[in-house]
Amino acid sequence: MPTVVVRFETCKKAIGYGTVYYRIYKGHNRRMEFSSHLHLPTSSWDETTKTIRGEHPKACLFRAQMEADLRLLNRIITEDVTGRLTMGDMIALFKHQRTIIK
Repeated sequence: MPTVVVRFETCKKAIGYGTVYYRIYKGHNRRMEFSSHLHLPTSSWDETTKTIRGEHPKACLFRAQMEADLRLLNRIITEDVTGRLTMGDMIALFKHQRTIIK
């Protein structure tokens, strides 16, 4: 069964900032990664807990968005009982069904 992992990568162009990525693992050595479009200062990311630290002004908003995204991804994976969806299909469904929290 596929799993989803959250990862943070620093930006090469904007020093001191980074982006949160979602990575779907499906089987041995098969993975696909895509951006969450959540950009934040490097100092705001807590690598241990894989979430945004509380002192960031939009921490609650970003945390809520990440939780909603992970719930949606896990629901898409769970509903694919037959295993017919490719990772590209999963990402397309995610992008179509995703709700941006403001």
